[in-house]
Amino acid sequence: MTLGIAIARAGLLAGVLLAAVECAGQFLAVGPTNIEFTATADMPNATGVQEISVGVVGSGQLGFKLAGVVLMPGAVGPNPLVISPATGTAPATVLVALNPNVVQYLSSGVYRFAVEFAMPGQSSPPYAATFVTLELAPPPPPSVTSLVSAASLQPTVSPGEIVSIFGANIGTPPVSAQYDDTGLYPTALGNTTVTFNGTAAALLFVSTTQINAVVPYEVAGQKTVDVVVTHNFVAAPSVSVPVVDTSPGIFTTTQTGKGQGAILNATGPGASTPNSVDNPSPTGSGVAIFATGGGLLNQAVQDGSIILEVLEPPGFVPAAPVSLTIGGQPAKILYAGAAPYEVAGMLQINATVPNGIGSGAQPVVLTIGANNNASQQVTVAVK
Repeated sequence: MTLGIAIARAGLLAGVLLAAVECAGQFLAVGPTNIEFTATADMPNATGVQEISVGVVGSGQLGFKLAGVVLMPGAVGPNPLVISPATGTAPATVLVALNPNVVQYLSSGVYRFAVEFAMPGQSSPPYAATFVTLELAPPPPPSVTSLVSAASLQPTVSPGEIVSIFGANIGTPPVSAQYDDTGLYPTALGNTTVTFNGTAAALLFVSTTQINAVVPYEVAGQKTVDVVVTHNFVAAPSVSVPVVDTSPGIFTTTQTGKGQGAILNATGPGASTPNSVDNPSPTGSGVAIFATGGGLLNQAVQDGSIILEVLEPPGFVPAAPVSLTIGGQPAKILYAGAAPYEVAGMLQINATVPNGIGSGAQPVVLTIGANNNASQQVTVAVK
């Protein structure tokens, strides 16, 4: 068995102790002194297992435990290593592997750690340690192929709209964002940022091929906007897209921009259940429709913020007028504005299904300002 020296940590790995950890004449020592892993950023299948020998200098056996995995001075980030077993009796072999659930979300670069071992009952250094280096090579450069409404999949951009950006190498494997304790979604996610004419957009979802983002309200009044996706410190070529005041789109259960809308039956025995051919909404009952592309709201909101007080005057409603038809007939709108606890830009329209329309799949047309979603061919199931 090849044994390395023991490493002492004072504060944050301050130096090297040229002796092993001692207990009643016995010493823990580990080897090899250094281990190296290499992988490529964004790769979910980072594999490879290496060994650390935990031995005893002296006679007999000696219990050991994993004291911790410590980032070297100047390093930042989570622990990407899996160590097993975490306890045992030396001499023993401990396996070290990369944790793909962590590694795939790290940016490229070099990460250094100390895997520290102690004797049972030991709670302070010096610890015996092996140094581990992880080198992540950069992924291929990002490229963008399209930018569309996340609801209609049409190539439109309006202030506050939730959009989907498609491309290659534009993010890590899938990660969904959560708003923080101030009610804001992040502008960096999966080692990715998106800017619209230099203004950072709130990000809702990132994967290697798709980003869901919220267009900053600052694009209002502009004719075109340059969109730049940056991943792993590399910017994709900018994409120039036209800007319109409103671009209403209704979310669909098919996620194709067409067909059955993402609509809830809002009243009656089926209240708060998804509308569908198996759960149609009777005429005269209420429905809740979810959409985006409403443009500016009646009052300013911070990009990427969630909306809580939706019904208190003056509320958060589109500045442009809103109307709705179901089955070709005007539908009474009870509320049309920000969806509660959703990012600003997500709209909820509560309306009544008109009496006198036919049963089955009926078209739903949402108009905000001068634009509508008629080309989507979105439907609601009517009883």
